Amino acid sequence: MGIGETSGEFNSSVTSSTYERQPGGGVNVVINLEGTASGLGQINGTLTLIVPGPGATAGPASYTGASFLDSGEVLGATGEGCWQQLDGEQKWRVRGLNIITNGGVILADGTLDLASRAYSGTLNEWT
Repeated sequence: MGIGETSGEFNSSVTSSTYERQPGGGVNVVINLEGTASGLGQINGTLTLIVPGPGATAGPASYTGASFLDSGEVLGATGEGCWQQLDGEQKWRVRGLNIITNGGVILADGTLDLASRAYSGTLNEWT
């Protein structure tokens, strides 16, 4: 098994976000997204970024969502990964391993641009 070449891209927009205070000073940033992904059609999902404490520039991330294929099939996806603020920018790099309900495994590597409210990046199949 190996990680394949880049198999596609995803482009999505932030439709809403909330900030949930956590015990100990951390914050969960919950971001709702909608867009498209190569081979997956329309995608809708929620990206949760955990900010462990004040001044943190990296932390864990998770994703839960669905893709709506042209065939009418709906696929679910769940993933875990990490985020890291890009130096001097209002952008966060988000990387994650996503399990698709059809048995696929996809590695996503994207940039969340806070100013433009866009999240886009590349997809790699793990075969």
